[in-house]
Amino acid sequence: MSGDSARAAVGRLTTGQLMAYAAPTVALQSVLTPLYVFLPPVYYSAEVGLSVAMVTLAFFVGRFWEALIDPLVGALSDRTRSRFGRRRVWMLAGAPVVLAAAWFLLSPPPGASLVYLVVALAVFYAGWTMVYVPHQTWGGELSDDYAERSRIAGFRESGAFLGFLSATLVGILYWNVYRGIAAPSYAQIVQAVGVFFAIALPLGILWCFARVPAASAATERTPGWGELLAILRRNAPFRRLAGAYLIDRIAMGAYFAVQPALISQALGIPDQVLVVALVNTIAAVLLAFTWVPISNAIGKHRAYCVANLVTAISYLLLFFVPAGLAWPVLAVNALMAFGNGGTMVTPPAMTADAVDSDELESGIAQMGGHMAFLACVFKLGMGLGLVVGLQFLTAFGYAGMGAALSDDATMGVRLGASVLPALLLLLPIALMWRYPIDAARHASIRQQLGARRAGEAV
Repeated sequence: MSGDSARAAVGRLTTGQLMAYAAPTVALQSVLTPLYVFLPPVYYSAEVGLSVAMVTLAFFVGRFWEALIDPLVGALSDRTRSRFGRRRVWMLAGAPVVLAAAWFLLSPPPGASLVYLVVALAVFYAGWTMVYVPHQTWGGELSDDYAERSRIAGFRESGAFLGFLSATLVGILYWNVYRGIAAPSYAQIVQAVGVFFAIALPLGILWCFARVPAASAATERTPGWGELLAILRRNAPFRRLAGAYLIDRIAMGAYFAVQPALISQALGIPDQVLVVALVNTIAAVLLAFTWVPISNAIGKHRAYCVANLVTAISYLLLFFVPAGLAWPVLAVNALMAFGNGGTMVTPPAMTADAVDSDELESGIAQMGGHMAFLACVFKLGMGLGLVVGLQFLTAFGYAGMGAALSDDATMGVRLGASVLPALLLLLPIALMWRYPIDAARHASIRQQLGARRAGEAV
């Protein structure tokens, strides 16, 4: 059976299949850790020598470029026909691109210019998208079942948190344990992650290809460009979800932009950077999957709202952490990880449900287009959050990682890591509390789609 005509059974996938499906996510997310936390505010600014403004501009341009190509890759993967599996073809093509670009991005030469950074980011994001968007779309096509989609998303996002954990552990195990260096430099941490990524991505893709069926929706037809761009216009539930997700990613991006300054400068515990990241990631890995039963019990959209509320509370708690104490930061980050798990697991699963709703209304099944837009929103939100966070700091006179903090700058760092992202999260909660697609509504949608397909098959 060809990869473009096969359809996974609606029944449950095995644990082994879901672990294999999540494997590429481990590598893909591990390499994002330095991009979110270390490269923008620290590495390219404090160590390579570019100004904070130049680095902010470069990463925003890179994120904007990535947001532009996400729908293109999603549409082209929808159009691709291959006995090997159309999603697999794109993942296989993107892997060498992102691996090569990651080497240049994570190991810049001394005195690297703004042009170097922009080009490295552009190629990296292009390759990363070629792997990520088809993989995300593939997961949405593995089952039609409301609960099973939450399970698939839960495994994938647990893989994402495992990737963040791996990015943290590789620095600790190699530099702290093996080399005996108590406080490795940001350059050393970043390059250790690069080595892990170069090994984990090919192995993860091969395992995924070997165990997971190359499923594709049999009723899905190739959308025209006008149809692809019309998704947001015609699909009101997805439009609401995308708006909420954009804002909560801006909040997360703003926090990540400010976090290094908070830990290293405002709190004065730079030797705890890796430990904080480790606790956050371990908690996320252990707790992320708890959102699957929570989603099944109260609905995906309500679980998403609760997760954002938990994350907002954790941000606010950071404002009250006294300087020099690590344990309150660790405790708050564990709570934050729990909330972040819910905001990672539920949106892809809700997107797959919104695709069914859109197919019922329009007659078009565009899983690739919707997942591409969701990925676009994630990346655009994180990019805008970086700008929001760093610009917020500069408004308080923040001069960079190498400069001493004034009282105003210290207050700006504390507010930027706590009150700013917490207030932003109130908006997605308000948008999604009355989201129209719950389990009952989705069951009705699936029933109507099934009846339509049965009629068309006669």
